[in-house]
Amino acid sequence: MFSVGDAVLTAEALPKYKFPYLSGTKICNYWLYVIYQYTDRVYQNMENLTVAPDTHVCKASHKLGLIDDEEFASGNVQQIVIDRWQELLQNTMLCPIDVHTPLWLWSRNGFPAL
Repeated sequence: MFSVGDAVLTAEALPKYKFPYLSGTKICNYWLYVIYQYTDRVYQNMENLTVAPDTHVCKASHKLGLIDDEEFASGNVQQIVIDRWQELLQNTMLCPIDVHTPLWLWSRNGFPAL
């Protein structure tokens, strides 16, 4: 069994030109989640997989009031979104990455009424 932290460190250590789709905060966490969901790979510390803070997740987080206008416009909005989802979901049965797909789909589809 691999720890999420070790998997992230390994992905970050890989030459970026050989694995361009695994680099970065957004995509590395999401790929590890996809691998976990669709293979028999098991990770320890799944709660350490952060939400993948792409444009849609940031927009949805803003729409939900998790971040304010100033934070949404800041240069470190991705880290703020990661931190807020980690805080919000701490001590729950959900991991931050679990909210990625619903947030992404909600934003991508223009925020239809819930």
